[in-house]
Formats: sequence, C-alpha cells, structure tokens
Amino acid sequence: MVLKGAGAVMVIGASGYLGFYYSGRTRRRLAQLRSIRQILYMLKGEISYSLSTLPESLRVISGKTDRPFREFLSRVADRTENLEGQTMEEIWKEELQAFCRKTCLNGQDLEEWESLGARLGYLDRTMQLQLIDLFLMQWEEKIRRLEGESRTVCRLYQYMGILGGLLLAVLLL
Repeated sequence: MVLKGAGAVMVIGASGYLGFYYSGRTRRRLAQLRSIRQILYMLKGEISYSLSTLPESLRVISGKTDRPFREFLSRVADRTENLEGQTMEEIWKEELQAFCRKTCLNGQDLEEWESLGARLGYLDRTMQLQLIDLFLMQWEEKIRRLEGESRTVCRLYQYMGILGGLLLAVLLL
C-alpha cells in the first residue's frame, strides 16, 4: 500500500512538473519573441542611422542582446564578414538550425525568422528597412496575440498536468 501511495505521488509530481515545464516554455517563448522584436528595432536603427553594413550592424546588436541571441548574431556577423563562398541566406539558415535548440520558439517562429534572414542578405538599404518594417508588423501582431493567450494557456498546462497526474494515479490504484 505504501508503494502504491509513493507511486501515485511520483506520477502526480511528474505530470505536474510537465505542466509547469510547458507553462514556462510558453512564457520563455513570449520573452524571446519580445527579444527578437527588440533586435529588429535595433537592426532598423543601425541600418538607417548608422549607415553600417549588415555584418557590422549584427555585430553591434549582438553586443547589446542577451543569450542565446547574442551568440547567434555574433556567429552570423563573423561568417558574413568572411562569406567563404556562401550566401547570407545559407549562413543564416545554418546558424539558425544550430541556434533553434537553444530557444523556446516554435516551428512557425523559426520559419519566419529564417525567411527574414534569407531576404536581408541581398536587398539594398531601403528594401531592408521595408522588410524589417513588414516583419515588425507581423511580429507585433504575434506578440499581442500570444500575450492575450499566454495567461490562459499557461494556467491550462499547469492544471492539465496536475489533473492528468491525479487521473492516472486513480486509474493505476
């Protein structure tokens, strides 16, 4: 009987942990979307006011951002300065694939982030600024939508984790 009780507590604890884990991932995703928005505003400022090249802009911005974006932007800046026969699109895509494991961004977020990087490399300054503005509008809408949903979704994850564990414990007893 003691083993059954201990097992039930472990099942409830594990499923509750999963609920809180996914709730935390949702909150971290929202924070990372906000970080990307900030990066885009800084990139827009660097391109329009500092008149610096894209690699220089990425290097400056990487010094002003937090992990994991700092590493990503720094690596892209390093590789685009040296190019080594690769296009900006290829570099961005390769670095993004290595970077995506360090984030809580979902597949759609990463696809949009990838499409931005793919287009940034070959456009002139005016087109880059217009692209960033368009991307910022889409990103703002995504953040606004997720902010509205996040409280409910986080609470749902937490409740479902705990209640799922309780249900499983009752079924196993």
